[in-house]
Amino acid sequence: MIGLTVTRNQILARNSVSLNILKRHKKRDREPKVTNTQRALEYFDVAYAPVYGTRWPSVRLALLSKPKYIAVLNNFASYEETIDRFQNLGAWNIGKKYSAIREKMRMRQEQSQTVSQNQQRGETDEETTTGKSVRPSLIELDDDELAARARVVPKERYPEEYRLRAAAQSPAELEADLASRVIEPSEAGGSSLLMDYVPATRLKGLENWVEEADVFTDASQGDQEIGVTVIKQEEPIDFPKMLKIFAFEKGNISDFPQPRFDPQLRVLDHYAMDGASLLPVLALDVKPGDRVLDMCAAPGGKSLLVLQTLLPGLLVSNDVSWGRVKRIRNILKQYVPRGMSSIENMTVVTQKNGCTLGEVEEYDKVLVDVPCLTDRHSLMEDDNNIFKTGRNKERLRLPELQSQLLMSALEAVRPGGTVVYSTCTLSPLQNDGAVHLALSRIWQETTIECSVVDMSQAVRPLSFLYRFGSNLGLRYGQVVLPSLLTNFGPMYIAKIKRIR
Repeated sequence: MIGLTVTRNQILARNSVSLNILKRHKKRDREPKVTNTQRALEYFDVAYAPVYGTRWPSVRLALLSKPKYIAVLNNFASYEETIDRFQNLGAWNIGKKYSAIREKMRMRQEQSQTVSQNQQRGETDEETTTGKSVRPSLIELDDDELAARARVVPKERYPEEYRLRAAAQSPAELEADLASRVIEPSEAGGSSLLMDYVPATRLKGLENWVEEADVFTDASQGDQEIGVTVIKQEEPIDFPKMLKIFAFEKGNISDFPQPRFDPQLRVLDHYAMDGASLLPVLALDVKPGDRVLDMCAAPGGKSLLVLQTLLPGLLVSNDVSWGRVKRIRNILKQYVPRGMSSIENMTVVTQKNGCTLGEVEEYDKVLVDVPCLTDRHSLMEDDNNIFKTGRNKERLRLPELQSQLLMSALEAVRPGGTVVYSTCTLSPLQNDGAVHLALSRIWQETTIECSVVDMSQAVRPLSFLYRFGSNLGLRYGQVVLPSLLTNFGPMYIAKIKRIR
């Protein structure tokens, strides 16, 4: 009987433990699990809303929506049928449209110069005679410029959307609104980096912000203090003739079909990619015979774009890990026919740490597309997400890594050569902030002299394709903002020319 009683008590005790475990599990099940994508969205709402102001809600919606792609035709395949197929779908050739817009802008500029000369000689033009203003071409202006124009011109000249945005972008109202909602981390013992704000109502996680911003304690330095001069690129950006790229017009969210296999040349006929990825390659301005380095090349799309220009004398595609290098090799294998010795001899794939590259003045052009927050991926994919709790330290170290990669790129390019720094994030710290830190360290630690190229005018003809962010206080680069009409990006580029 004693043994039976002990056994019964043990059973009851075990049942009690099991019930407690089940209750704890049920309680856990009721608690909502925070995903990596939710952490990313919360971070962006805290970090980006004060920076992008009234534009943030539309950018946020675009980031959470279906992205838009361009199709890069493969020059090493039979592409005539592909062109017909894309045109039948309603896609247009970006290069041809860009050339037409450039020519239109050139003619308008010449007319403007002629009018100015005539006015200086006392002659009058139609505008002076009739008192009517000539409507500017909307195709040249980005959304923010349209809003600014809508603030000062008659109501009927611009759509309701732009006039409402113009009213919302009143500088006085915006500054007052931000002043009431945000504090600077410097007031909490952190950095003095411009545009590095945290809303006062959302102080949770501030320690991470301060830690991330501590890298940029010298960000308040002016350009002269770090030896940086600015070159203004007046001429529109060049579009290589051999690039055959198709896109759907604004507002058209159609998809391109899957790439087709060319049975004769045994390669794919086109490559689909985010349309904003074209911008860093265009900014690189590859010339015939240039030695080009794509420092952080995986998965290989931008290297493929450079190759499709048929301009470089040498293209080195590098990345740090074997897995990434393998992806680059696979892309080249899928798009370059075997036995094409002229192309095979000019393409080299290497596996090196870009921070310690050790190559000095070896290249004419260097593209450094750095690891970053990858905003769109962070909001859409829970796997391999930089906002995973176990990757906090990695995320906080990104600005330092980015600036080191840019420094290495400036050492690798020859005097007179060009470096293009790019990211796919809207983070001011990882864009202008990382560039500033690299330029500051280059000035303090080396004898290299650099000039930042102001491309604000040079990229204007591409406004038919991108929504460029203006009036954001950027010191060094340009940024493409995602938009529901043209859902490319985000993409930040900064062009730096090495002087000595």
